[in-house]
Amino acid sequence: MLVYVNVLELSTYLLEDFVSMDEYVLELRNISKTFPGVVALKNVSMNVKKGEVHALLGENGAGKSTLIKILSGYHQPDKGGEILINGKPVTFKEPRDAIKSAIVTIYQELTLCPDMTVAENIVLDKQNEFKGFLLRQSDYQVIADRVLSALGQHEIDPNKSVRSLSIAQQQVVEIAKAVTSKAQIVLMDEPTSSISQSDTNKLMDIIRNLKANGVSVIYISHRLHEINGIADRITVLRDGELVGTVNNADVTEQDLIQMMVGRELTNVYPKRDVQIGDTVLKVENLTSGELVKDISFEVHKGEILGIGGLVGSRRTEMLEALFGLRPVTEGKIYLNDEEIHPKNPRQAIKHRIAFVTEDRKKTGLVACLPVFENINMLNAQRPSFAGYLNWAQLKEIAQKHRKTLDIRVSKIEQIMGSLSGGNQQKVALAKWLDFSPQVIIFDEPTRGIDIGAKTEIYQIMGELAARGTAILMVSSELPELISVADRILVMQEGHMKGIVEKEKMTQEYVMSLATQKSQNPAENSPMKGLMNDAR
Repeated sequence: MLVYVNVLELSTYLLEDFVSMDEYVLELRNISKTFPGVVALKNVSMNVKKGEVHALLGENGAGKSTLIKILSGYHQPDKGGEILINGKPVTFKEPRDAIKSAIVTIYQELTLCPDMTVAENIVLDKQNEFKGFLLRQSDYQVIADRVLSALGQHEIDPNKSVRSLSIAQQQVVEIAKAVTSKAQIVLMDEPTSSISQSDTNKLMDIIRNLKANGVSVIYISHRLHEINGIADRITVLRDGELVGTVNNADVTEQDLIQMMVGRELTNVYPKRDVQIGDTVLKVENLTSGELVKDISFEVHKGEILGIGGLVGSRRTEMLEALFGLRPVTEGKIYLNDEEIHPKNPRQAIKHRIAFVTEDRKKTGLVACLPVFENINMLNAQRPSFAGYLNWAQLKEIAQKHRKTLDIRVSKIEQIMGSLSGGNQQKVALAKWLDFSPQVIIFDEPTRGIDIGAKTEIYQIMGELAARGTAILMVSSELPELISVADRILVMQEGHMKGIVEKEKMTQEYVMSLATQKSQNPAENSPMKGLMNDAR
């Protein structure tokens, strides 16, 4: 569905009560922030114009999140810095102060109440506008109907619980909430990291219409191709300091990469030339209930088999069935020509199958534990003398992986949650390496990490492949998949659409398989796709 925005109706929310503005709706002057032992920001200055989409770029750990939290009222800057809204100095002691100043933040991990309705969420921060003790459901619905209609999202029912919505629809609810708050500035942190390309296109249309109505958007993303299509100006941070602010029209993607990493990255997708060996993993007609149907493929020593498809193609569900997280109701799995039956992750691990999950924070790491304990999650489960852990040995193992994978921490006792996304991903991988896995499954291994860290992850994958490890890799970024994988298995709605060989890999061809529909079931069978590719 195309996004259509009624500009006149939307403007009644956006422009009502606006004061006259100078050229800059937001100015940051010499903003610094120091935490114990860490300088997160150092004298950062930037400005945002009214009705501008201003991209904020930088590697993980560059200071973007700290800056956003200062603008959101969660952190206060060190003395000496100044924030101006419409030319007037402001101080945010708490998030409510930022909202009162018409700054609304839409975080990567959405902050909606899942068991409340869409309408209730949209008016959640405006309860003081509704007098009386009883909930005003009819009033809530009128407001929700108007703003969702103005955003072109007629299919979202205001009476539905947020839990029942897709991630993309939940983002729309967050934006609707910001619109009804008369936001002058909307901060968006990685808004497309978990949504499909079609939903991304809809989001871009909404952003353009917010811009047309005088709303300024500060947009954070690691996907540089998105920045090129939406941003007016771009500010780049590195190591907590301002590198510069540039007009989008004046720079190339390579210029931005060099600004972010401080050096030229001539090969963003390094691919190691590896000799492909014998079959390690063979899957025949794998089925898991109604979610995954008749998947067949092989992965060889040293091979990276990419798994492609749109959001909702059930790539993750297929990987979970291989790892024992979902039941295999039909089909067979062979490891080195021997049939295996992993009914749970523990059994999969015994067969030396590793799984670097998509959501490292929820299923890959324990944020409140130190780095060295996260690295040793599997090692700590091995039999030990008299049941006691050898902490010195575990720290030695962690130091080894810290050095090998270039995990950037001040010390291995550092708390996991304080690391940047790229370093967290390296720790999520490090915990699997000591038992020399035969198969490593990577589910979105570079989601939410910067371009420099991505390149390092690709290099690590290449080194693992060179050792003879068989690798499965899911990615929603087609350029990444095409550049890194030796072959690509394409899925759609739990079915296999074909396997694409290296010489046929193009974004257009892979996407055509991922979106292919047919009235004839035989046309959509896995064998049809394989036969087409074999011709």
